[in-house]
Amino acid sequence: MQPDLMRSFGNLSLGSRLRRLSDRLVQDVVSLYQAQGIDLNPTFFPLFNLLVQEGRMSVTQAAELLGVSHPAISKIARKMITEGWLTKTPDPEDERRQLLALTPQSEALLDEIKPVWREIKQYLDRLMLTQQHPLLDALNEFEQSLDQQGFYQPVLNSIRERQNIEEVEVVGWDETRRDDFNRLNMAWLNKYFNGEMIDLDHQALNTPESYYLAKGGYIWFACRQDELRTPVGCIALARVSDDRFEISKMAVDEAIHGQGVGRELMLTALTKARQLGAREVFLETASILERAVRLYQNMGFSEIPHPEGKSAYPRSDMYLTLSLRD
Repeated sequence: MQPDLMRSFGNLSLGSRLRRLSDRLVQDVVSLYQAQGIDLNPTFFPLFNLLVQEGRMSVTQAAELLGVSHPAISKIARKMITEGWLTKTPDPEDERRQLLALTPQSEALLDEIKPVWREIKQYLDRLMLTQQHPLLDALNEFEQSLDQQGFYQPVLNSIRERQNIEEVEVVGWDETRRDDFNRLNMAWLNKYFNGEMIDLDHQALNTPESYYLAKGGYIWFACRQDELRTPVGCIALARVSDDRFEISKMAVDEAIHGQGVGRELMLTALTKARQLGAREVFLETASILERAVRLYQNMGFSEIPHPEGKSAYPRSDMYLTLSLRD
C-alpha cells in the first residue's frame, strides 16, 4: 500500500484532506442514492434538510443558519430550482424578499430518502464510536476557535510581522548607542508614565555600563538593516546572582509596535540567560501595558506576589517570573 503523503504534510494539508474526505463521502452517498433510485445531488443536503426542518425561508436566512456565504446558498438554490426541488416565491409579508420552499417533487422524495439518511447516520455514528478522538466534537471545537480567532487576518498579520522582523537585526552593546538606550526608554517613560523616574532609572539609563555590563549583565539593540543601522528597540538583562537574572528596560519604537520586535528582544535575553545557567528570570511591569503583559504571559511568565511586598518602582504593579529549569 502506498504511503499517504498528504498526511505527512501535517496541518498545512487540513483543507485538502477535508475536501478529499468530503469528496469520498459525497461519491459514496451518490452511489447509495443511485442504488435506491434516488436522483438527488448530495451537495443539496444541507439546504434541503434545513427547509425540511424549518420550512420556507430567504436565502439570507438560510446562509445565516447554515453558516455559509450568501453567494454559496444562492448558487445551490439556483441548481435546485432548475432541477425542480425548490421554488422561489415572494414573501407575502414583504414582496421585496423571495422565499425558498420545497416543491411537491421534494415532498414526494422524503418518504424514500429519510430511511437512507437514517441508515447513513447510524453507520457513521457506529464508525465514530470506535474512534479515540470524537470527530464531530473536535470539528465543532476547531470551527469555534476559527470563529473566535479567525484565520486569514491572523496569518496575514504574522506574515507581515515576520517580514518586518527580517528587516531588523538584534545586536549587542555598543557604546555609540548609549544615547539610543536612553532615548528609547525615555520615550517609553514619557508616553506611559509622564516621564516618571526614580534613582534606579537614572543609574540604568545614564550609566548602563556600570549598572548592567560591569555586573555581568547585557544590553541588546534591535537595529534596522539600513545604512544608518538605526536602533528601534532595546532590552537589558541584569545579573542579580549567578542563577537569577532580571529582564528590564525593554523599549520598542512606537512606530513598529506589534511587529514582533519585542518578542525577538525577549528571546535574545532568555537565550542568553539559559546559556549562563540561569535558574530563573523575572521582570516587573505595569498592568496598564496590556500588549507587553500578553507577550510575557505568552512566553511563559507567571505573576506572583512581589517578594519584597512591593516594587521600588511606583509605576510597577506586577511581578512576573519564568523558571528556566525543569
